Amino acid sequence: MQKVVQAKPRLNRQDWIDAGIQELVDSGIGGVNVERLAIRLGVTRGSFYHHFTDRESLLKAMLDHWAEHWTYEVRERIAALGLDPATTLLALSRAIREYGAADYDAPFRAWALHDTIARKVVRKVDQARMQFIQSLFQALGFTGLDAENRARLFLYYEVAAPAMVTGLSSEMCEQLLIERHRFLTTARIVDGSKKNEGRKK
Repeated sequence: MQKVVQAKPRLNRQDWIDAGIQELVDSGIGGVNVERLAIRLGVTRGSFYHHFTDRESLLKAMLDHWAEHWTYEVRERIAALGLDPATTLLALSRAIREYGAADYDAPFRAWALHDTIARKVVRKVDQARMQFIQSLFQALGFTGLDAENRARLFLYYEVAAPAMVTGLSSEMCEQLLIERHRFLTTARIVDGSKKNEGRKK
């Protein structure tokens, strides 16, 4: 009896982008090349050229996907919930963790250290993230450097935590998230001049 060989499903453009991003995570930008990706996907190199003109066009698509999927889509999805600013910040923290939005930041930032195009995309993403987060703190009544500093603390933690904080239970992660949210949205800095005036009285 003749053995029936099941045909492999045809790869689409997104399959190559996903493979490229995973290779970036595993091997760095130097490992992202057509031959290596073809081996990873189990196809010939010719399949690549049905979707991309060259390696550079794939790299651009990877950058676009990273920016869109892990920044703009998350932002729009959270904004569409119509929550108050404080609850929006809490939902954003949970969404970043749920979607693994920060997991890929490190390899893309490492790439940006040596590539002008990648650097421009990373900077644009950082600006978009900061503007959205800072606007939420401003809506809570924080102004000037106070609002900016809170937004930066929020962003820095969410970006760095996946790489630096490991081995915590989901319960502990949730506790830390709640406490961090409480601190950033309610703690207020007492103006030093007003404090001194109070003492004089």
